Amino acid sequence: MELTDEIEQQEVFDESKQEDIFYSLLNGKTVKETIETSRGKFVVKFPKQKDLLYVDRRVAAMRGTIPATSFDEAANFALQQVAYLDVVVESGEAWFNNLKKNKNFTWGDMPDVDFVNEVYVKAWSFRNKVQAQFAENAANTDRAASEQKNIPEAVGDGLFSDIAGSTQRN
Repeated sequence: MELTDEIEQQEVFDESKQEDIFYSLLNGKTVKETIETSRGKFVVKFPKQKDLLYVDRRVAAMRGTIPATSFDEAANFALQQVAYLDVVVESGEAWFNNLKKNKNFTWGDMPDVDFVNEVYVKAWSFRNKVQAQFAENAANTDRAASEQKNIPEAVGDGLFSDIAGSTQRN
């Protein structure tokens, strides 16, 4: 797995957060990995939320004006796979890179469904591996706990702490 610059941006986080993958991605980095398949190696990137939204837009475009409910689950999943791979697979073997030079190329052009499934599973597994690292680093970035360290005990834990109330009936 490799962290690379996606956009040029200033370092905005303190040193303790520089090693955290979450903050690295926020700071303009992207995470890539080379996956090995039956037809060669491919470089895939971790999709950020904006990439996943772009996948959804691609799926909608592939459907044309036909509602999603008009497609069965298998067809919807196939569209999702193709759009996902179109977004996350950045490069691969020479034959793939030559195909990708054509701006109209899509993973939907691949003739072997099993190969598309293989690449999708490996790309999605990579995504899940990176996503799991966010949870692993959560203990270091637990904002609520770190913010409460500096709060004096005299301050309650809520807006109405230590406020007495009474009810009077006439």
